[in-house]
Amino acid sequence: YEELHRAGVQLEAKGFAAGFRVEHPQKLINKIQYGEEWGPAVKTGKLKTDESNENYFDSETPHSGNLPVPSYRLATDKAFDGKEHRGAYSFCMCPGGQIVPASTDPNEVCVNGMSFSRRDSEWANSALVVTVAPDDEILEPYRERHGVLAGIAFQRDMEQRASEMGGGNLTVPVQRLTDFIEGKPSETAPSSSYRLGVK
Repeated sequence: YEELHRAGVQLEAKGFAAGFRVEHPQKLINKIQYGEEWGPAVKTGKLKTDESNENYFDSETPHSGNLPVPSYRLATDKAFDGKEHRGAYSFCMCPGGQIVPASTDPNEVCVNGMSFSRRDSEWANSALVVTVAPDDEILEPYRERHGVLAGIAFQRDMEQRASEMGGGNLTVPVQRLTDFIEGKPSETAPSSSYRLGVK
């Protein structure tokens, strides 16, 4: 985009979504989606994952057969950020998957999620994002300096800050979701499917 802008091609800012990736044990999602009675019936065919799921529940399922690994979707247009309502939604929910690096610069951290074809990981993850309009107040300092490329500058800044917080080497900074909601830093880092390390 920067090359096109320098070449005089007319560009127009568009809205986008920004957020983070949240990860949970898949067995938790199994319980939330299917309940205590049916949750133990989720089978992936991977012994470690299936045993972990069965042990998570208080009782065995009385039902025969296997249930597929469940996913979820969240969406609202009424998320209030203290000043205005925004759209907020889950995106790219990956049941039985893992978090993977998606950075294009070694000084920036960006992650994505993926599910294995059998969805047999012990983890589930999803992006949780909010909408950012082209005229959004959060982009004002970037608009002043970068004009129509404000959104790209915002993204680059967030990814560089994530890299600094993680300490480099594509290590990802993490926070427990409950601590994020309460607005406080986490004192411990949970385990994660992300293989390059969390901090």
